Amino acid sequence: MKALRLALALLTVLPLAPEGVGEREFKASVAFFPLVGYLLGLPLALLALSPLPPGLSAALGVALLLGLTGFLHLDGLLDLADALLGARPREERLRILKDPHLGAFAFGVGGVYLLLLFQALTLVRDPLFLLLFPGWARFAFLPFLHRYPLLGPGMAGLVRGGPWPWALLFALPFLLLYPLPALLGLLAAWGVARLAWARLGGLNGDALGAMISLGEVVSLLAEALLGSAPSFPFRFGLP
Repeated sequence: MKALRLALALLTVLPLAPEGVGEREFKASVAFFPLVGYLLGLPLALLALSPLPPGLSAALGVALLLGLTGFLHLDGLLDLADALLGARPREERLRILKDPHLGAFAFGVGGVYLLLLFQALTLVRDPLFLLLFPGWARFAFLPFLHRYPLLGPGMAGLVRGGPWPWALLFALPFLLLYPLPALLGLLAAWGVARLAWARLGGLNGDALGAMISLGEVVSLLAEALLGSAPSFPFRFGLP
């Protein structure tokens, strides 16, 4: 329970962080990251079942997804956009990554990201998909966190080495039911990790936030464009 509470505290604004946690608890919390995603997906699924117009439901979904995470993942996406995009030497990129101010790349990427997220939530009305996809996005970055080097200690270093195969067990329903959105979300997370490694030399907390954000929106867009039905041998009877 201490590891689960820590996972909730790391990935949401819920004040559930237990006292007296150490490196062991931080690593153990990794297994529960997909469950935190399901908690974030629950209000999105309920909105899809509500009689609200799709546009209003999508706007509320964006607000809840960003608000419940404290804009943490979006902040990572914006910081990483400023650092990665444009022609600069590596030292300048690393300096920009630490700069709290936002540049033109951050505003551009952030605006496009929010537009795509809103439009995808307007189109995707499958409550089961909306419940599960945030959990998959919080698993998808873990294999690459353990594959690529880190820029420094920080939060990424605290959770690196955790039991991420257990997280896959919790995230597996999304992969079985929606394989193509799941694989594309995984590919998006890998793309961010690969680019951060190539241009910065490794990953940090901002890169993890960007991997989660893009994993979510790419999975949503895949479902919105392709309308993939669950491929598992049964349906849950949800509209």
